Amino acid sequence: MTRFNRIVIIPCFLLFCIFSISCKGTKDKIISKINTTTNQEKLDSLPLIPRHFLEQEKVSNGHCLLRGKGGNKLVALTFDDGPTNLSNKILNVLKKNSVKATFFWLGKNLAENREIISKAKKSGHQIANHSWDHTNGWNLDEQYIWEQQVAKTIEELKTVAGVQSKYYRPPFGGITQKQIDFLGSKGITTVLWSITTMDWDKTQNDGIDLENKFTSYLHPGAIVLMHDYDFGKSEQMLVALEKMIIYGKSQGYRFVTVEQIN
Repeated sequence: MTRFNRIVIIPCFLLFCIFSISCKGTKDKIISKINTTTNQEKLDSLPLIPRHFLEQEKVSNGHCLLRGKGGNKLVALTFDDGPTNLSNKILNVLKKNSVKATFFWLGKNLAENREIISKAKKSGHQIANHSWDHTNGWNLDEQYIWEQQVAKTIEELKTVAGVQSKYYRPPFGGITQKQIDFLGSKGITTVLWSITTMDWDKTQNDGIDLENKFTSYLHPGAIVLMHDYDFGKSEQMLVALEKMIIYGKSQGYRFVTVEQIN
């Protein structure tokens, strides 16, 4: 190799090494950033939080509640679709274990279940709005949702239950951002959830399934979706409910209503 070749080749080789090291460092930083973002997404979404719930919560200016934000060991049990005879049995389990919960009830069911409503109120549970007749409002006009589902139930809650509720859970979790914003302008907070027990799904609603979901995904500020409608395994659900409460308490959690979660 001539002297000239050495002069040209050696500096080029050194530049190549420096460039390779630099690229590797940049690549490592990119990979690290991707991994951090991915891990954070997993932490934020958990397996049982629909991704669009997170987006709705972010942009709703406090009008959409998915979970408590204080970082405290609080958990809110919620029950949809009542009041029914099963509501009464759930109230007994809650009373036995000295915990409070929130019931999202249908307007059309209220008048025929005054005794259950009275029992829930006397026990200090929160009663809230789950629409009039469980209509999936995803594709419906905001004004219609307000007048025929939300406001109509608000009036029935006042008349039958003596309750003024500003909390609304949409049936099936079906609600658009435009609807959330519209209801927010009326002073209504849309309540979703951060854990679902899937107690409505007959392929995974054995008692042990419900218990495992709760114990696996329990986190500070959790809002837990359950139902006081009988999907065929209500006795197993009641047993699982008590085990969930016992487990939560053993982990230092306090059971509160939705309005207390923050």
